[in-house]
Amino acid sequence: MERFQKYSHGGGFEDYERLKPSDFFGNDAPFNVEIGIGNGEFIAGYAEKNPDQNYLGFEVMKRIFNRAVKRAGKLEQSNVRLIHFDATFFVTILEDECVDNFYVNFPDPWPKKRHKKRRLLKTEFIELLTSKLKPGGSLYMATDQADYAQEIMENLKPLDSLETAFDTVCVNELVDYLPTKYYRKFADENGVFFFRMVKKG
Repeated sequence: MERFQKYSHGGGFEDYERLKPSDFFGNDAPFNVEIGIGNGEFIAGYAEKNPDQNYLGFEVMKRIFNRAVKRAGKLEQSNVRLIHFDATFFVTILEDECVDNFYVNFPDPWPKKRHKKRRLLKTEFIELLTSKLKPGGSLYMATDQADYAQEIMENLKPLDSLETAFDTVCVNELVDYLPTKYYRKFADENGVFFFRMVKKG
């Protein structure tokens, strides 16, 4: 495996071996990653719908992670892996251009002004995800917060390697997307802002 230096929020660098999708699944099927899996409804639904593809999910909240584990455990196929850990670490140590699709559904909006710096979808993080996408791969993002959607639009501007799949940067409906419990709740209350950014070939 190729060696490289680990990205770390806390500063400092350590050497790690890069991970391939086959390290998680033992095969080279299409590789999809969801960051923030919630109760697992989305990732389990897609894994069931697409048994020929693999799905890796991350969640830091233990209570809802346990719900996702139970949900995924009911699937007949074994194309899901769930990790209770900060996704940034594992995404960083993935090989470049190995992910077919990233999904970031309704990340914590940190609505208070003093907390907005904690929002996940900053330019640096989106750039990291883009480096792991295959050419032609997609980054899907959804939020119900209008100001977060505007921030995402601004954060995308420096990234020339991504282009929207729509006529506009985002749309107000989920396109070909599983309507989970969280989506139904957020869409009914606040509407939704949906991005699908494609990595240029």
